[in-house]
Amino acid sequence: MPTCKQAKTSPIGTVNGTITQSGLSKGGRLTKVTLNSVTWTALPVVPLEGRNGLSIQNISAAQIVLDYVTTNAVYEGVIMNTSAERFYSITDAIVIYAKAQAGTPTIMVEELA
Repeated sequence: MPTCKQAKTSPIGTVNGTITQSGLSKGGRLTKVTLNSVTWTALPVVPLEGRNGLSIQNISAAQIVLDYVTTNAVYEGVIMNTSAERFYSITDAIVIYAKAQAGTPTIMVEELA
């Protein structure tokens, strides 16, 4: 019967720098966020530390809009109609804001870290 020999390995070189794990490593969090038609609201108000993924679900009966700044005084940005969902590969250092077209709808925000 033939036998297998384990290959001998030797280092080819060294790696310098910071090596970090990617993907889901800490867990996730679901947050309901209530919006209004006057002010921009951060999604979520306090981001999950180490976040690398974000999902926004418009579970309300009202249209909402997304933006990256709070200085936009008009209802303008990325439109999310009722039952729409958006996914982002995004860290906790980047904030997305939302505003309602009318009323005070509640939306669902999922974060992964």
